[in-house]
Order: sequence, then structure tokens, then C-alpha cells
Amino acid sequence: MPNREYIQNVANKLIKKFDTRDPFQLCQAIGVEVFYADLGNLKGMYKYLKKNRFAVINENLDPFTKTLVCAHELGHDILHQNLARKVCLQEFILYDMKSRPEYEANLFASEILLPDDIILNLARDGYDIEQISKELCTDINLIALKVSSMNTRGYRFDNTIDAKCNFLK
Repeated sequence: MPNREYIQNVANKLIKKFDTRDPFQLCQAIGVEVFYADLGNLKGMYKYLKKNRFAVINENLDPFTKTLVCAHELGHDILHQNLARKVCLQEFILYDMKSRPEYEANLFASEILLPDDIILNLARDGYDIEQISKELCTDINLIALKVSSMNTRGYRFDNTIDAKCNFLK
């Protein structure tokens, strides 16, 4: 199982190699086909089948959530291809912290979508985690994961919000 430092490093190398944080562009660059479909309550899914890699995103999601789901599914591609060869990884809840692969895909998404310097600048300006999430138009749980990740690298954020496992139910 990949650890937090490995996930951070892999995400940063991918960003540098392709000079983008856009998960849709990153999927295209590494050969993950992204499709849209009406998935009902399902947010997205990832499957590796016969050397083909697929991310399917619910077409009914808002643009911000589509981007988050794409980054999450990209995380599965980078971190969990072997698991995805056996099962289709499906997301009904994006912040399922009980599942190690889901936690890792969420952490990967936070590293792809949220640059350290933007989080630092907002924190220096006095923003708390909730205000940062509103300013960046993203979920507070994603910010909480990113702040926790940054704290493991020596930053000193007061992370008083724990990521919830059921925010996208």
C-alpha cells in the first residue's frame, strides 16, 4: 500500500511532467479514457480491463464535482491498477475514510487539485479551513485532507475539521 509521502511525490511528478493540475488533461496524457454517463447515485468509477483504463463520471454532477471525481479516479489509476483489474472501483461516497484505497485516491486528488502555495497564502491571510474551501469552490473535506498532508511535511496548520466519510451521499 502506498504511503502518504509516496502519493504526494507521485502526484507532484505527474503535475511537473505534464505541466498541469487539470485531472482531465492528466488522464488524456497518460491514456485513461474518460466517459460520462447517467450513473444514478454513483459519482464515478474506474476500471482496468485488458490493458485499457477507464474512468466513468456521472454526467449529472456539477462541474466542480466532476473535476473532483476525475482527480479521484485518476488516483485509482495511478495507485490501484492491480486492484482495478479484479474489481470495478465505484464511488457512491467520495470521502469514505474506512476504505484505504478510497482514502488514498482522495489524498491523491487533494494533491493534484490544491497547490500548497495557494493554501499557504490563504492561511497567511487569516482564512480557516472552511473559508479556504469556500474561496476555492471545493469541498471542505478535500481541504482537510490537504492540510493534514501538509502538516506531515512540517507545516503547522490547526486542522480542527476531520474529513467526513459521507459528505457526497
